[in-house]
Amino acid sequence: MTRVVAVVQARMGSVRFPGKMLEHLGEKYLLTWVLTRVSTAKRLDEVVLATSTSSQDDAVAELAVSLGTKVFRGSETDVLDRFVGAARAAKADLVVRVCADNPFVAGEELDRLVESHLSGDFDYSCNHQQRLDNRYVDGVGAEILSARLLEKISGQTQIQSHREHVTSYVWDNAKDFAINAVQAPAELAYPEMRLDVDTVEDLAVLNEFIAKFAVTPQTTAAEVVRSFNRFKRH
Repeated sequence: MTRVVAVVQARMGSVRFPGKMLEHLGEKYLLTWVLTRVSTAKRLDEVVLATSTSSQDDAVAELAVSLGTKVFRGSETDVLDRFVGAARAAKADLVVRVCADNPFVAGEELDRLVESHLSGDFDYSCNHQQRLDNRYVDGVGAEILSARLLEKISGQTQIQSHREHVTSYVWDNAKDFAINAVQAPAELAYPEMRLDVDTVEDLAVLNEFIAKFAVTPQTTAAEVVRSFNRFKRH
């Protein structure tokens, strides 16, 4: 059986928005939204939080443990190495990479991603944002590749951008890989829509949104997108 593990990437030292993982979206921490929603996916065998060994990330690790999520701690700056270590520790065959600044990442979209990836002979698949004109809204999905490919990439590149941005090597060498950009279903085909949190302002907008439309960690991606379209029109 193929073992599928979601690795959620999170730390407190964001340059643009330090400490955002433990900022509140509604009544819950941003990281709580992410881990809660990822855990609803049916095609995952395990969910792991990958954070750094820095003491400033102790609180992130403690929150994950309190939510029943396993934690792997590795390099703060070499995120690729951190992912390789997390995949090894979890004995993963396939790794679903989730960014923790996507509070509306959806279990059903992670399942769609895994199923699509397994349906063909692909090296890499994604549905986290628009890629290759797949028209996905930004922030409800993720990306997937094998642990073996992660190991291979780690052994082949020391370029800083590749070590920091885990899958950038694949896109920089796209001709060498079979890439599957999952096509967005009609209800999620809004490539201009961003639902991630990069700045304080992003979080303020999403807090206003969830307050007006009673969005919760249990709200489906389709419902989130439908409500956000209504929110932006007012």
